[in-house]
Amino acid sequence: MRLRLIPLLLLLAIPARAQQPDIKYWVFFADKDAVAAKAAPISDRALHRRAIRAMDTPASLDLQVTPRYVEGVEAAGGRVAHRSRWLNAVSVWLSPDELEAVRRLPFVTGTRPVGQALPPEALVEPAFPRLEPAAPLAVASLDYGSSHRQLEIINAIAGIEAGLNGAGVILGIVDTGAGDLQHPATQHILDAGRLLDQRDFTGQPDDNNRHALAVLSVAAGYAPGRLIGPAYAADILLARTEYAPTETNQEEDNFVAGMEWMESRGADVVNISLGYSEFDPGQNSYTVDQMDGDTPITTQAADLAAQLGVTVVNSAGNAGSSAWGKITSPADGDSVIAVGAVGPNGILTSFSGRGPSADGRIKPDVSAMGSSVTVATRNGYSTGGNGTSFSAPMVAGIAAQLLQVNPTLQPMQIREILQRTASHHHEPNNGTGHGVIDAGAALALAATWTTDVESDTPSGSFSAEAFPNPSRTSPRLAVQLPEAGPVEITVFDLLGREVARSTLPGLSAGGHVLDLPTPPGANGWLGYRLTAGARVTTGSVILIR
Repeated sequence: MRLRLIPLLLLLAIPARAQQPDIKYWVFFADKDAVAAKAAPISDRALHRRAIRAMDTPASLDLQVTPRYVEGVEAAGGRVAHRSRWLNAVSVWLSPDELEAVRRLPFVTGTRPVGQALPPEALVEPAFPRLEPAAPLAVASLDYGSSHRQLEIINAIAGIEAGLNGAGVILGIVDTGAGDLQHPATQHILDAGRLLDQRDFTGQPDDNNRHALAVLSVAAGYAPGRLIGPAYAADILLARTEYAPTETNQEEDNFVAGMEWMESRGADVVNISLGYSEFDPGQNSYTVDQMDGDTPITTQAADLAAQLGVTVVNSAGNAGSSAWGKITSPADGDSVIAVGAVGPNGILTSFSGRGPSADGRIKPDVSAMGSSVTVATRNGYSTGGNGTSFSAPMVAGIAAQLLQVNPTLQPMQIREILQRTASHHHEPNNGTGHGVIDAGAALALAATWTTDVESDTPSGSFSAEAFPNPSRTSPRLAVQLPEAGPVEITVFDLLGREVARSTLPGLSAGGHVLDLPTPPGANGWLGYRLTAGARVTTGSVILIR
């Protein structure tokens, strides 16, 4: 139990409370008073994101909790910590007697104890000296240093060198404190004025834990020769929701408050390298059966953010080799992109949290490198970053690139794109999900995404695979058509620009080998789209010339 500092006079006035420590609870309200409750401030960036990516949401979602309800809880003795407009609830410290009084209030529909998070995994930090700030940003022929493999394994290098770096996208990090960002890998964020805002929701002093710095560096770091992240030009929001000294955990309500703030400030993508499951003795732990996409409060908040158009990326957790074994919340969310971890060899790590969710869904959704990852530390760099905490921000960085290519993509479309282009998307499993992501193929699909691509198409065998791939000559397509008709092949570059097209007036049903049209002198990554009537399929090819 976390100790709270209470003035001596207060202790003397109510000695019974010293004998029965208060517990923090969520208190849920029946409704919102549309007249008395004020709307929360929502930024223009958030309103724009909602307009193009959000699902239908109730107008009351932005109304803050009804003031008189909060006053009623306080009158019963509660000390309010956070107010959640999304959950229409407050988190509040209550003694057992106060809890019973609050439960009797006519506008209270329920209460539940606040869970607490496991501290983030430890990070080994070699005593590297602080290096000089990174050189000015560039877009081609970058030196990735030891971060090359973590980018190579997800096919991200071609996209970065084509200028895809998350520019114009707001990336949020919900985590521990990140420090002042005056680190060679993150200094560029400060220099460019791209740290839009940061807020501390813990109410605790700095614990010197820099897990957030490591996470941010994987997604958006820029230190040529050492570390480069796929979204190094993104705008950044930082929310400290975790207080992580030894044996001290942070409450879920800080997380909910941080997510609500991130969404209101306009975050497009939020990375969560945290997990909530089993807690310290005496706390309220979840069970594996509760990882059902609905029960954990953090999962509810993450899914609501996705409903409002925020792409939420979450680590699958590091309990794969423990007694727990499974994913943790909010990775169980049905609107959350849960990320597992593979090693540099592409093989699933032992620690990566496994699925399925308690209601039988495949989890994680996709995977990326989460072992021997190069990350920024307080003292320089480490090449020993181990954990799904570091595979998740790699995927979050690619999600930012997808929005750079196609800003209209909704969170569920981004998840589908990442799944459909991952290494074994036809045979997903509960270890690596749909497989290791393929950033190049995902960017191609994002650039060409249309309602035809995402809609159901007639049944039958329909495919188009480029070969050889990579190709040193003119690549070809092995095409399978379920019915006769015209076929169109369109080729795109990484920025989604059409660079070649060919149309065949009529082909018979069955298998064909077709030339893939490519522009003169083309080199590197190309995406293609094959259209046959109402059917659309996509893919990518690498040219090495």
